Amino acid sequence: MNNDCASSRRRMAACVGLLLLPLVLGGCVWQAAQFWVAGEQVELRETDADERPAPDDKPKLLILAIDGIDRHLLYRMLEEGRLPELAKLLGGTGDEFPNAYFERSMVSVLPSSTAVSWATTVTGKTPAEHGVAGNEYFVRDTGEYAAPVPVTISNAVQVLKIYTEGYANDLLEVPTVYERMREDDPGVRVWVGMHQFYSGADRLILTDRTAMLEAFESYFQEHVLSRLTGAETLSLFRELDEEVVENMDDLMESEPAADVITIYMPGLDHYAHIADRDPDESRAEYLEKAIEPMMKSLRETLEETGALDDRYVLLTSDHGHTRVTHDDRHSLGIDGDGEPAQVLEKAGFTLRPFELEVDDDVFFDSVLAYQGALAYVYVADRSTCASGETPCDWSEPARNQDIEAVAEAFWDNNETGDLVPDMRDTLDMVLVRTRASAAGEGDVFEVYLGDGRTQRLADYLAEHPHPNYVQMPERLQALASGKHGDRAGDVILVAHNGDRDRADERFYFASPYQSWHGSPSHRDSDIPLIVAHRDHSTDEIRQRVDAVLKGEASQRLIGELILRLRAGEATPADGR
Repeated sequence: MNNDCASSRRRMAACVGLLLLPLVLGGCVWQAAQFWVAGEQVELRETDADERPAPDDKPKLLILAIDGIDRHLLYRMLEEGRLPELAKLLGGTGDEFPNAYFERSMVSVLPSSTAVSWATTVTGKTPAEHGVAGNEYFVRDTGEYAAPVPVTISNAVQVLKIYTEGYANDLLEVPTVYERMREDDPGVRVWVGMHQFYSGADRLILTDRTAMLEAFESYFQEHVLSRLTGAETLSLFRELDEEVVENMDDLMESEPAADVITIYMPGLDHYAHIADRDPDESRAEYLEKAIEPMMKSLRETLEETGALDDRYVLLTSDHGHTRVTHDDRHSLGIDGDGEPAQVLEKAGFTLRPFELEVDDDVFFDSVLAYQGALAYVYVADRSTCASGETPCDWSEPARNQDIEAVAEAFWDNNETGDLVPDMRDTLDMVLVRTRASAAGEGDVFEVYLGDGRTQRLADYLAEHPHPNYVQMPERLQALASGKHGDRAGDVILVAHNGDRDRADERFYFASPYQSWHGSPSHRDSDIPLIVAHRDHSTDEIRQRVDAVLKGEASQRLIGELILRLRAGEATPADGR
């Protein structure tokens, strides 16, 4: 392979095929084959002959899920008239939006990362309720290491299984909004384009390469960039999104559009991660050069087929982006010197291998899971495996003394660098579990201050202001307080990232990238929520949205809003 590889679409496709060869050689042959032969769409359910059709008088929905865009950049570009095609789809003309409401306070869950955020939107529940705690996380009860969006795991099997076996769906502990719709409206027709979570949909609309791209995101980051120019890289990601939209267009032209259509576009996020520029610049470029033509095609198809009639358009995202430094010093990865794993090992812990599955007889008493600006550390009750020879009983909660040993190791090393010098002053906070997730009222995590001392996060932030952080105590509770809150680990490492103004002072838990997210900062956490309907004014739509949000800017309420818009009601859904 050489630099001529990307000189044409045909050669670019050949490059992709060669880059994905390790996928096939790495033991994913069956899942890869299933994905490639699936075609443009997958029928997920058969319609019961006795199933009553969806009522014609209920509003329809188009949900645009654009991965990796914060509201500040998106809203500014729309209001400056730089995205005229997207504006038209939202019923706007130029920089005027008489039929759309731009909500301006919505905040993502914590961590502000892909899997946990989209799981929250598509269920309307908190992470501690729906059970997807992050891009990667450990399930103590079963010993499963879940990696719907792998950061430390290089094996792509589980990512392919998202689209061949419903892997991400199976991680959810609660119903999706599609399943909840079907309880009251069995005949509702739902199409989902490439989203990870689609339980309850009738059809899954696919693209050819997105799942594989997600699986080998870090591989692409190191190898594609060495062979492609910036424009060619953008084209590679744009093609992935385009195929989803084109396949959805074709489907709408061949039969009546579904009542609820979701289109997921991950290309912007991938491009921002690897483009060697400020993420505002790279994402603006992707919006103008990639998203805009897709929105033109989509709008024209919707209008020509009459599918925009009485249809809400809801646009949202999962997180923003923060510029970071692409090197081993700032990347707190899993290989080499100066990494979190070394702190644990030098403190006397044995770390679980960074593999999706390990043999039952493999001994480990600690686990790491990465979320970008955050990392989870899970600790075993070491009294169940004191000999170091038999596996620990992970169904038992960690003891305070074991949790404190981990917290002290990271806190002290951050102060002194005694264990791992390169990890000194990389952490903003070490959060330590002080009570069980299901214990009821009270903070589950507090800030570790050394020598066994802790402080409530709200009190700590009052004494040590973090103006870049948004609603961190409340979002931490939504992550950790509830039935599945233990999936957020026993110690949470918060990197110096969202609290730092300069990219060369930011750190992140991943291999080297140009941009990351996951922190409590406004940059990572402020997400868009736009609701449009051509038959309703901005004020009418605002009233419908406000009736659900009621002044609360929690991402979980987007799921409730989807349900209420589809029902044609302006009141929140019940507590199901």
